Amino acid sequence: MATVRDFRFGVNLLGRSGVDHFLLQVREAERAGVDVILMPDHLELGAPFPMLAAAAAAAPTVRVGTFVLNAGFYRPALLARDIASLDQLSGGRFEIGLGAGYVEREFDSAGIPFGTPGGRVQHLRETVLALRELLGGQTDLGPRAVQTPPPIMIAGTGDKVLTLAAEHADIVALAAVADDEALAERVDFIRTRAGNRFDDLEINLIIFDLAIDREPDLYTLRSHRPDATDAELLALPNGIRGSQQDVVARIVELREKFGVNYITPIDPSSADLQAYGGVIAELRGR
Repeated sequence: MATVRDFRFGVNLLGRSGVDHFLLQVREAERAGVDVILMPDHLELGAPFPMLAAAAAAAPTVRVGTFVLNAGFYRPALLARDIASLDQLSGGRFEIGLGAGYVEREFDSAGIPFGTPGGRVQHLRETVLALRELLGGQTDLGPRAVQTPPPIMIAGTGDKVLTLAAEHADIVALAAVADDEALAERVDFIRTRAGNRFDDLEINLIIFDLAIDREPDLYTLRSHRPDATDAELLALPNGIRGSQQDVVARIVELREKFGVNYITPIDPSSADLQAYGGVIAELRGR
């Protein structure tokens, strides 16, 4: 019988409106009861490591992490130093999220070759394996993390990235999937590739729009699936909508049917965070 993992609740903050607003969001997220405050890694947004250090200080009861670092921007030894330092600063509350990178113009702006999809996944693989060694206590290079190593999340939807995640990650994060059938197929793919590791994996689903007691935001959903019809957008597992009870039931269904125990809405408003807190309180411990 498959292990039923406890729910975990994250929030992915973008920090677009400056530091003061970001720290306000961090404190609101802590009051809502989230487990993890996360940040992405895009050149138009704030640098994730210093902002997460500030978040860890402002919200001492929650974990912090990246969702996700663009592995192509980093060399493993330098990245391990930053991770270990932030893990120390947070008292062992840091979680690593990694992806292969997909925005070509960001690579161009950073002066880093974009390369091929296979090449970016290979760099991601090398980064993950190196971080396991550098942060796992097998080397004296750089500062020591409190956690050895901190949990590693790998995010993606394609076969190569999900195979890497199934084999080497602690958390597998699924981005945009078309519908529940596609979600089931991707989870089955992870299960097959993970083998005996599967029960040890957390499955995360990023939530583009968490609409509790409000209409769904089709504009936001369409920014992730620009060619989709309204009906197709509403079928995305990455959107959750309805009353508090509807949302609670859907999150329970995601775990029971697909093994998804960890969700992360993107940059919810203050009202949405407050509503999210009600859902978290109802599901905590179930």
